[in-house]
Amino acid sequence: MNLGAHLAFFLLLSFAIVVMSAFYSEVEDGPALRSVPRRYGVFVGACAVVAAVMLVLEHLFAFPS
Repeated sequence: MNLGAHLAFFLLLSFAIVVMSAFYSEVEDGPALRSVPRRYGVFVGACAVVAAVMLVLEHLFAFPS
């Protein structure tokens, strides 16, 4: 699979995770639905930061082969 397919699959699954989390954490459906875009942005942004840190650490500490 190519990178685009992996990113699309990640975004789709992360959207499902965020929606389930929003509806489990809120009592009413309205506030839960309104919180999904902000939650989704934070989730994807945090995952991007973790990936960037991992790539930087790999670049700094991986031994050349």
